Amino acid sequence: MRLGEVGERGLLRYVIPRLRRVGDYLWGGDDGVDFLSRGRLVLTGDMLVECTDVPHGMGFGDAGWKAITSSISDLAAKGASPLLCYVELGLRPDMTFEEFVELWSGLEEACGAYSVALVGGDTNEARELIVGVTAIGSADRPVPRRGAGEGQLVGVTGKFGRTAAGLHAVQHGVDDQRWRPLVSSFLRPVARVKEGLVLSRYARCMIDSSDGLAATLGELVELNGVGFLIDSPPTDPLALEYAEAFGLDPYRLVFEGGEEYELLFTFDPQDERVIREELADVGCELHVVGSVTGDGKIRAIWNDREVEVRVRGWEHFVGR
Repeated sequence: MRLGEVGERGLLRYVIPRLRRVGDYLWGGDDGVDFLSRGRLVLTGDMLVECTDVPHGMGFGDAGWKAITSSISDLAAKGASPLLCYVELGLRPDMTFEEFVELWSGLEEACGAYSVALVGGDTNEARELIVGVTAIGSADRPVPRRGAGEGQLVGVTGKFGRTAAGLHAVQHGVDDQRWRPLVSSFLRPVARVKEGLVLSRYARCMIDSSDGLAATLGELVELNGVGFLIDSPPTDPLALEYAEAFGLDPYRLVFEGGEEYELLFTFDPQDERVIREELADVGCELHVVGSVTGDGKIRAIWNDREVEVRVRGWEHFVGR
């Protein structure tokens, strides 16, 4: 059956019993939820739109997973522990009920992975799939994007190029098992929640890399009035192999690809040892990739020479 036949009430009869109850007063069927907060709250939101965020080859379950992960990653970049997710759905009437169940299962799987309660939302008719996710978390010390200063070091929680290569594989129907880790990193990205909690104790500023490494650095330049020298570009080895196999520019994969959901942060040099140790305790390797400068430029050492990094990555409305 298609949603045009099931109707909104039919969907709600499926969804409401599956929602988590977190408060004493409001629950499924109410136009809101109630809960007791645990300290300082952080609120984030993100939107997944079919035409820009769901390429051919991505299933509805993967789309649901990605929609939740995008908002949870924003919480992670604030050093917040996720609590609740509230989901707004724009659904096509010609979408089948089975496709909807797949989408909802992806939402539930991601919420389960991050130990976050999916508590409610809204449904509406739309010309394409739209998933808006509002996420609420708690934080002792929310980390801002402002706070970078000259002399600080730049760290990241992972290597780059992996998901851009995975996107290329999905778009071009590459199904060789050799590249499956790249595809998985694109279809099922993982937000760095535990790492964000560790870094909240030390990071001077922090942001996730979902818009691409160059664009992420560019945003910090604009907000902080600083520059960056990236002297150890954090490049994923399998992505480099993929680039060579398919004739892709590895520089563009690393700096302009995006969708990694890694955390990029600045910190004081004297904290490097303790950050490295505490990240290792949660299964993450610290990659120190450069330093903050005062010249307002983004420079990188690439192929043994210094290049100026152009601030490029995905930007809505201009289509690149």
